[in-house]
Amino acid sequence: MSVVPSVCRSRRHIHLGWVMKRNAALGIALAISMIALVGCSGPNSPTGGGGGGGTQNASLAVTMTSTPPAFTNVSVLAATVGITGITLTPSSGSAVALTLSPTVYPVDFMRLQSDTAFLGSLTLPAGTYSSATITFSAPTLTVFNQSGTTLNGTCVSGAICQIVLTAGSAQLSTAPFPLTLTANQATGISLNLNLQNALTLTSGTLALSFSATNVATAATLPRTGTPSGALDLIEDFVGLVTVRSGSSITVTGSDGISLTMTLPSSPTIEDPQGLCPALNATCLVVNKTLVSVDATVSTSGTLTLVSVDLLDASPQDEVEGTLVNTSTPGQFFLVVANKEVATGNSTLSAANPGDIFLVTLSNPIFTVDFDEFFNNASLPPSTVTPLFSGQANLVNGQDVMVHVTAATGAASTRDQAITSDRVALRFTRTTGTVQTVSGQSFAISNLPPYIQFVTSPLVDTIIGATSFDGVTDVSGVTVGQSVSIRALLLNNSTFSFYAAKVRVQH
Repeated sequence: MSVVPSVCRSRRHIHLGWVMKRNAALGIALAISMIALVGCSGPNSPTGGGGGGGTQNASLAVTMTSTPPAFTNVSVLAATVGITGITLTPSSGSAVALTLSPTVYPVDFMRLQSDTAFLGSLTLPAGTYSSATITFSAPTLTVFNQSGTTLNGTCVSGAICQIVLTAGSAQLSTAPFPLTLTANQATGISLNLNLQNALTLTSGTLALSFSATNVATAATLPRTGTPSGALDLIEDFVGLVTVRSGSSITVTGSDGISLTMTLPSSPTIEDPQGLCPALNATCLVVNKTLVSVDATVSTSGTLTLVSVDLLDASPQDEVEGTLVNTSTPGQFFLVVANKEVATGNSTLSAANPGDIFLVTLSNPIFTVDFDEFFNNASLPPSTVTPLFSGQANLVNGQDVMVHVTAATGAASTRDQAITSDRVALRFTRTTGTVQTVSGQSFAISNLPPYIQFVTSPLVDTIIGATSFDGVTDVSGVTVGQSVSIRALLLNNSTFSFYAAKVRVQH
């Protein structure tokens, strides 16, 4: 029996995260512009010294991923937190800190189950580093409680609630630590936060410990599946074009994170809505164009643009997030992941990732953001758009972006509400267990409890569009593996998921 959620919240925390963007085309020419990661000045400078003394330095790029929790009766829809510090401790000498920008760096670990955040890069003395420490602000979990009992004294069964937990820190001392960096070496590490190990649910109390065993781990870059010449991929980063020159572009998210990327001479422009027929860099208009970008991270810690997905050609009020249906036709809850605020609306301006909006549709149109599937002959629009054409096609777990015609209420009064006239299907992030593999597709089970299928749904991968992390292609996906996907979710298709990304969780 389906449960129609109500909305409730516990006390809130201001450090919330927005994190995004998506698949990269293999074989892209990687422009390595060696920006000196200077140890004495600039936004990526470390504080302190150490690592064996001397003036010989190395550079280290740092990215982050996550492993989601797997409860049987509670679905975590967002897990937002601020990273307040990352330090590396040498075998001798002083610790070295990565300068974060913003200084409290917002992430949503439920987005990072399939995506990757670029935290920055630093120059540090060559030598051996025994461990790393990550500090976090108090995390906020947005959960759909299907447990039949009240969680943490406030979140009743059947409700979508926000629960604020305790700040803390995690130390990494297992492989690849101790980490030895040689003079002039340029490399990278990827940090992983494992919510499955960090979260516990006991007698109706949801708790999180950053210091629990194997909560934080690290891996040297690149991971298997990363395009040749790159350390990592940053995918589906949503923001406004704020700077463009002949050689670079800066995209700024609504959370204040800015990514500056080398601009290829002929950038890949994806435009499923037909916003800019030119399909070149002229489509990227400063302070007007809302985009979703993919970029590679080079060994020097610089970013190179891979592709741009055009979302809006002029500023509009938009909110993107995870959909949970209500029992009322034309209404659903939306857990915020991204937003664009063009009108200055006070409700939208105050909204944070993880917030819960009640969306009411008013004569809506339905569209599909094909993103990396744009102009891919294996998945033409005629295959997908008829499957997302009305309210009957809205299902739990879909990621949608809604155009806002009105927004009222506040988080403090638990009455945030939106009226919308357009719903665009974007890419769901979720994790499950591989049941079978056949050709380019596989069946998946053990999805979060709010995403409901009678039988194990099929995940389709698209040659030339789907990127893989941890394996080189679908032939490396095996039965029993835990995989995270970023995919278009459809409720009436042979393939319930069309995957732009498949990450094997280790």
